[in-house]
Amino acid sequence: MKFLYIGGSHEKQIVKQMILEEAHKFFDTVLYAPLGKIKIECIEGKTKLLFKGTDLTSFDACYARFFSKDLMFGEIVLDILNQSDVFVPLNSEGFQITNHKYFTVKVLSRENIPVPISSLAVRPQTAIDMSHKIGYPIVIKLLSGFGGRGVMRANSETEFKPVLDTLKVFREFISTQEYIESNNYDIRCFVMGEEVFGIKRISPEGEWRTNVSNGGKAEFVELSNAMKEDSLKVSTILGLDVCAVDFIESNGKYKLIEVNFAPGFMPEFFGSKLPHALMKFLYKKTSEIKSKNRF
Repeated sequence: MKFLYIGGSHEKQIVKQMILEEAHKFFDTVLYAPLGKIKIECIEGKTKLLFKGTDLTSFDACYARFFSKDLMFGEIVLDILNQSDVFVPLNSEGFQITNHKYFTVKVLSRENIPVPISSLAVRPQTAIDMSHKIGYPIVIKLLSGFGGRGVMRANSETEFKPVLDTLKVFREFISTQEYIESNNYDIRCFVMGEEVFGIKRISPEGEWRTNVSNGGKAEFVELSNAMKEDSLKVSTILGLDVCAVDFIESNGKYKLIEVNFAPGFMPEFFGSKLPHALMKFLYKKTSEIKSKNRF
């Protein structure tokens, strides 16, 4: 079988290398295509997705690791792949939703997934009014931030106002959430099909954000049945067979804080375990699809 890996703009070399190494263990043919070098052709009503003359819709399976900067072109590429016979565990709609942090919370709250109190505003004064309803401290998020970047905390209106001034200069929407005390950790549920890996992410000393890219630590943990079920429910709602669903626990309860379309594999803590599990899932699922289509 043939496997295609499409890498986005913020891809790390070590992650790319691990995914390709694991892919070679399962698939007969493996191709890596950087998103920026893919070409789309539409001739006589037929759309082609090409990389160096190779038709990318001729592959059996594809994993696309895209980021917020890849949104416009990435959506189109995913849409073409989703309409082909290539198995892709991701879809363009899920990519769009997860790249908008407020919209993610809004969509999932309608499906009874527990989420923090959240707001979205254009005018600074509206954001200040909402912050009084939410209560300080509050968390401010850039809609398309990733890896902990674009996530801030304000402990008072005095701290919030300079952040608002900056967001106004850059014409950013103002997305805020209630701050949930979490004892400096959160739980990442890494979904791969029906399998969910529980990961506890612990913030470094003096930092409240738990992202490993900011110096945090990570370890595997057992998930509660409820958290696992909600993770799988989120995966189904968004049409993402592979994703990371992040929760914060407090006072015996938990709330979803975001969903990551292109979660990190944290090789410094887990080596190649997660890329291996990903390729195992993709190979098994693709084999099942091909076997079913023979009859």
